[in-house]
Amino acid sequence: MGKKMFAASVLAIGGLTAFSNAMLNIALRRKKTPPQESSSDPKTRALDAWFEQRAVRVTHRNRDNMRLTGWFVLHPGSHRYAVICHGYTNCGRNMRHRGKPFYDMGFNLLMPDARAHGGSDGKMIGMGWPERRDMVEWIYDILKRDPDAKILLYGESMGAATVMMTAGEVLPEQVKLAIEDCGFTSVWDQMKSAIPYLYHIPPYPMLPVASCLSKLRAGYTFREASAIRQVRRCKIPMLFIHGEADDFVPYPMVHRLYEAATCEKQMLTVPKAGHCLSAETAPDVYWNTVRSFVERYIDR
Repeated sequence: MGKKMFAASVLAIGGLTAFSNAMLNIALRRKKTPPQESSSDPKTRALDAWFEQRAVRVTHRNRDNMRLTGWFVLHPGSHRYAVICHGYTNCGRNMRHRGKPFYDMGFNLLMPDARAHGGSDGKMIGMGWPERRDMVEWIYDILKRDPDAKILLYGESMGAATVMMTAGEVLPEQVKLAIEDCGFTSVWDQMKSAIPYLYHIPPYPMLPVASCLSKLRAGYTFREASAIRQVRRCKIPMLFIHGEADDFVPYPMVHRLYEAATCEKQMLTVPKAGHCLSAETAPDVYWNTVRSFVERYIDR
């Protein structure tokens, strides 16, 4: 190889690495949580008032020595607990509209801020993979409080991936079921889909380089962070939900996840529903399905 070709190759590799690192910064570096906007809608104001009256801040120091925060809503006298996982760049507080229906079913609520979100420590977003270990620790925090707890896991988007990745771990018997809404099959698959969607550029050759850089900076490769692999190991019943008009986490992913799962399972897909909008598009179908699934398994 001549000197000019060698120099050109070095420049190309350097440029690709720099560009991939910039993309990784955009995708995975901590973002500011969107501010909470006031609303004149009576239902929203009532929900806010309900949350403010009951929610208390909780903290947990994880095994990576990160201070994690969340919100806990007590349902006096109940041994039911719903752990509600938020999506990308969101926070636990902003999941109160999903938590309230579970509260009305008699559940205590834990709504954690994922690492690098809300009030939790962290500089790099884990897309559900390192968060699965945090979730297991939150579960054991609940069991320290209440050894008779009956726990369900619920999440949407990145939070749904977190739930699926958690469900593939060895969990205590008190974890009874999981519900995922619009989760992705793996970080690799989601990045492959999202790069053209968000940045209007092809995913290759940047995607493999960004995945390697993620291992160095965030502790995982995109292929390693696989929800589809984890649902194959899942032992608890799981409800898979997806909007059929979801163009961010592609709708076909839910069928791959459902087919991979070897646990007791059910699937709900909602026509014309976009990303994480199934509950808004068909609220009666959504919550009746969720409630039926919960009651089938929570007391087993």
